[in-house]
Amino acid sequence: MHKRTRKLINKPLQLKLVGIFTAMGATCALFQVILINTTLLELAQSIPNGGEQLLQESRALVLKNTLWTLGVLVPLMVCVGIAATHRVAGPAYRMTQHLKAIAEGGAVRHCKIRKHDEFSELCDALNGALDQLAPAADRGEEFSEDWTQDSPAPAEQELRDKAA
Repeated sequence: MHKRTRKLINKPLQLKLVGIFTAMGATCALFQVILINTTLLELAQSIPNGGEQLLQESRALVLKNTLWTLGVLVPLMVCVGIAATHRVAGPAYRMTQHLKAIAEGGAVRHCKIRKHDEFSELCDALNGALDQLAPAADRGEEFSEDWTQDSPAPAEQELRDKAA
């Protein structure tokens, strides 16, 4: 199977998921900063000598560590998020394009995705449905696009066809 070179296959979906992951990670990092800052303040207040100096130094220290943490984590989370969503967005995009091509009158063929992509079960189900539709189309039979109506059982339909 061919290797995808474009990492942002379905940009809106992937960026939304990456944004959620990044926001969650950044929130966790900032929560840790708050806990560390609170601990430093308690420590500074409990030290009999030098507590004031620790309080003065702690603000700059916490700010510096926060910027370093977010500066490293955010790009890392974005890169890992894009790589992780690549195996989800790619197959979803591929199946969507495949169905659009069939809807526009293209040949009914099997949809293929890469071996290690997600949604392989969905792709197999899609191919099974296409196998059911393709033989009917090949025989010149019409199949209803209205999926809400019950169709007669195959045996009943065969009896009606013979009677006609």
